[in-house]
Amino acid sequence: MTSRRVLCMLICVFSISCCVSSLNRGVKHVFSIQELTVTGENLMHCGNQKNMCVMDGIDCISTVSDRTLNVSRSLENFVNTSCHYLLHEMSFTCRWIQLNKYKTGIINTFIISRAKNIIDCPSILNFYSSFNLTIKSKNVFNQNEIFSAVYTVKLREIIQAPRPVVTSVNTTDTSLTITWTSGKRTIEKCLIRYKRFNESWTETEVFTPSVEFLFVINGLQPFTEYSLSVSCVHELGRWSDWSAETRVKTSESRPTAPPAVSYYVSSDKNSRTRQLWLLWKALDITDARGLIRGYEVSYAPIRQPSIRRVVNTSDLKTVVLIMAEVYDVTVAAYNSAGQSPYRQIRVHADLPQDVLAMKGLWVYSEGPSLRLYWEHELTTINVSEFAIEWCSTENNNTSHWKRVSGSTFTTILTGIRPDEIYNISVYAVSDTLCGRPTSISANLQHGTLLDLVRFRLVNVTKSSVSVQWVWQETKLSINVLQYRLVLKGKHETHSLQIFPNTQQHSFYNLQANTRYSVFIHGETTTGNFSKASLDVNTPLLDYDEIIKLAVPVVFLVLSSGIFLILTRTVCKEYFFPNIANPSYSLIGRWLLNPHYEGNGNICVLQLDTFFVVDQQMEKIHVEHHMSVASDDEDLIPSKIFSTCKGTTQTLWKSNSDYLESTQRPSSVPEYIDLPIIPANLDYVQNGQNPG
Repeated sequence: MTSRRVLCMLICVFSISCCVSSLNRGVKHVFSIQELTVTGENLMHCGNQKNMCVMDGIDCISTVSDRTLNVSRSLENFVNTSCHYLLHEMSFTCRWIQLNKYKTGIINTFIISRAKNIIDCPSILNFYSSFNLTIKSKNVFNQNEIFSAVYTVKLREIIQAPRPVVTSVNTTDTSLTITWTSGKRTIEKCLIRYKRFNESWTETEVFTPSVEFLFVINGLQPFTEYSLSVSCVHELGRWSDWSAETRVKTSESRPTAPPAVSYYVSSDKNSRTRQLWLLWKALDITDARGLIRGYEVSYAPIRQPSIRRVVNTSDLKTVVLIMAEVYDVTVAAYNSAGQSPYRQIRVHADLPQDVLAMKGLWVYSEGPSLRLYWEHELTTINVSEFAIEWCSTENNNTSHWKRVSGSTFTTILTGIRPDEIYNISVYAVSDTLCGRPTSISANLQHGTLLDLVRFRLVNVTKSSVSVQWVWQETKLSINVLQYRLVLKGKHETHSLQIFPNTQQHSFYNLQANTRYSVFIHGETTTGNFSKASLDVNTPLLDYDEIIKLAVPVVFLVLSSGIFLILTRTVCKEYFFPNIANPSYSLIGRWLLNPHYEGNGNICVLQLDTFFVVDQQMEKIHVEHHMSVASDDEDLIPSKIFSTCKGTTQTLWKSNSDYLESTQRPSSVPEYIDLPIIPANLDYVQNGQNPG
């Protein structure tokens, strides 16, 4: 049992030690530069301890037999300790790098000691003095105290020249003339360092200063801010600390380079006048050599150079009216010192432009700035850069400009006020040409001031779907990063970003007889939301395919019908000719009527009144009555006049019902061609041979 308890205790101790070491490793120590300066007035005695001088009475610590302090020292917490003595001030200063858990809350004091007694602590800081130094650091949070190693100090060996003070700096466009002071003692050598903003220091060579402590730095950039400081050394010791940094700016000079100019010509087909858009890039600070006050633009047609017009502007753009001719245009920048060289370009206002405008713009807020991105169509024209212009709608006269590389399609616009609406325009620039500007409105609260509405289906085929929407100016309640149009099917998904310049899109190479979902969703910093959606089914066949399939079938049916009709007619005419049917003739039916037979009397039908002889053809004039008879009845003339043995008899039909129903003829007489009757034929006896 005892061995088990011992083993458990060892395990617990080991675990606790591991946890403590882990916690110690987890604490992040920081380095801080500490500095402390004292004079004789800051030092005091420690009562009975005559060999010590301290800054605070609580620092009076007992000593051991060799009169050294009886404290534990933390040598690793005091790194790169250095001290110096300023003779003219009789001050003692030390600097060191201290490793601690806290950056603040540290109180540092000096403890000065000697092997012998110190007669007067305030006078110990003199040229011939020497002593032992201990630095004490106290943490005000946990009251923890640490002590440095013991440093042996001899003041005559660490004397430092006084820190110089720059009194004046005179500037030109390329030089600085510096004057300074450096105490009462004789200065042997000095050194000056200077730099531009965000650059490293440049030091001059060590020089012996003149009596006036004056030095000139040449070869500087005009209208550029410089920081400078001075350090000196005298015959007694070390180089002084650098003087406080002094910032100055060189004066202006004439710009050395002309602005880079690009142009765009917009035309009206119904007019000969054109609008000439001129853009130029702001000069680099090394070329501007000062604050650019404005630009001078002059233009004249090459046919009439005497008609030259001049425009002055402080903006990086101007628009002038010209004719459809060739013009010479010059642009120059100027500041308070003078004017830059001229940039001259030749504008062909009668030729079309080659640089295309942006395909689309979109803006959303990103902190106190606006994030702008765009889409540009790739062409054979190389776009070298994009020019971005933005201005407040409340102050159109002041524009801000920015240039980005032609391979960049997004940028940040700064200096945006939260309560103002901005008009933003982007130009594609290619050497001396630029494209038509593409513009959009936005503010810091809502981003782009456009919303997407009226999403609908335009057309659908078996392999394509076309949709359409409308952009409407409004202030959205959320900041939309972008809108995306998505088509989603069972086996495929298509997605693309849409810009305000796009109002319709078609998806191609789709599957026939398939259901698709088309929707637009917006992206925000917190997630996505659905803006509009619709479902559509692609047909099995397109309308034109149906027409192509139906037309041959209809044509085949019609052709077959016509062929059959023609074939029937021809076959009937040649193989089944029409045979005359006497039953369709009135006379034929009368002759064929079995009800009328001879009664033994010889009767002669007198046809003299019916025959008309013309060119040996006789015609019988038959007046018949139009009546409707049944299939079982024959149409019989109501009266037939005949002569029997010279006596005229009238034959009446016995059927009186038929006579009553007889009507007058309503049609024209029917003429029937008959063969010529021989002259020797006197009469025809019905039912008997003549004679």
